[in-house]
Amino acid sequence: MFEENWAYRIIVILSLCILLVWTYLTNEETVLNYISGKFIMDTRLVWQIGIFALLSIVLFYLMQSTLDYKSQNDVLKKYLQRLQHELDTEREALKDLKQETNDEVMRLESFVITISDMAKQISSVLETDELLRVILRKAIDLLNSQKCAIFKMDHKTKELIYVDSIGYKKKILEGLKLKADEESGLIGYAASTGLFASKKSMDQDYTKSHILDKDKMQTSFSQPIVHNSSTIAVICVGDASKDLTHEQVMRLLSTLANFGAVALTNTNLVDKLREQSIRDSLTWLYNHQHFQERMNKLLDAAARENEPLGFIMLDIDHFKQLNDTHGHQAGDFVLKNTAKILSSELRGYDIVARYGGEEFVAILPRRNLKQSYDIAERLRSVFEKGRIAFETKNLNITISAGVSAYDPTKKEKAEKGLLIKYADNALYEAKKKGRNQVIMAKT
Repeated sequence: MFEENWAYRIIVILSLCILLVWTYLTNEETVLNYISGKFIMDTRLVWQIGIFALLSIVLFYLMQSTLDYKSQNDVLKKYLQRLQHELDTEREALKDLKQETNDEVMRLESFVITISDMAKQISSVLETDELLRVILRKAIDLLNSQKCAIFKMDHKTKELIYVDSIGYKKKILEGLKLKADEESGLIGYAASTGLFASKKSMDQDYTKSHILDKDKMQTSFSQPIVHNSSTIAVICVGDASKDLTHEQVMRLLSTLANFGAVALTNTNLVDKLREQSIRDSLTWLYNHQHFQERMNKLLDAAARENEPLGFIMLDIDHFKQLNDTHGHQAGDFVLKNTAKILSSELRGYDIVARYGGEEFVAILPRRNLKQSYDIAERLRSVFEKGRIAFETKNLNITISAGVSAYDPTKKEKAEKGLLIKYADNALYEAKKKGRNQVIMAKT
């Protein structure tokens, strides 16, 4: 547009100049003439004056246009400099955005790799507790957490059973009695509702903020693992990476829980089959073989962690006479009820097994000899005071027990055979002394 205006102006100026020169050259009047009583000035002089004036105007116009062009050029230069500065600023911002985007992409790639790796791992795990430990480790990897724990749900008692943790004190978590209700804080709320729960969301909801006052674990996030509207387990997270937003933590835990739910349904089926193989078919307590295996593992753990391990061997008094008097159906009924009483009176991680016939054993982690004796005495008292109703009869059942324990303070070797032998000898002594009593082993 600028160049077109200049061409137009030059053409107009040249046309005027040609017209004036042509008129000047064709006019023959050279002096003042007296025509019709009037003096007329020489027209050439008029044209000279006109041409001079026109050239002056053209020159002024050209100079003014030049000045305008220079001024516009300066303005354009300043505009271009400002534009260049803005472009540089935008370029730096784009560079920072690109770096942030690259970091985000790398973080997402890390998440995808972790989740993919988790999918491969969980597909090969066929034991529930081990799978829950895998899920725990993956939660730590995804959230870069320093405190994380996982619990499984006991649907009969509605209790949350401790499985494993990182960053928390395991002994404290094992001693907690957590249930699927608001009385157990954040984890209880998540387990009962089957919904993700966080300290932040509870703080912002005045109708639920009181739940935080009952929290026993200092948990920031609780994610239930749910299948068919039933909570299978709960992931508890004490902290997460500061680079992650609340929504990102929620999405990551939800993804992890969805993977875990599918895998846990498979392991539950395998667990049921495995459980049948290690349970006594009559009492549904652990069988003799499984007792022997668990005894070895728990003794090794006690020696490694420098902790005591209690052991009780008990026997139903006059069981043969019971069978002879009331029949073997009554004997089976008594065995089943004995198993129920032992399971209900002992803690969830105590191991109760049917040793053989009418003999039962109990392994008591972290109990010394005196504590194990007190537990056995309590069991004896429960049987003595209770009655077992069979058909129309109320059967009075008593038990005798022998107690032994591994004591790490004595620096003695943790041997399964010795613990069983000491408890068996104590049980024999209890029977010899009249039954319905507990004898502490002499080591």
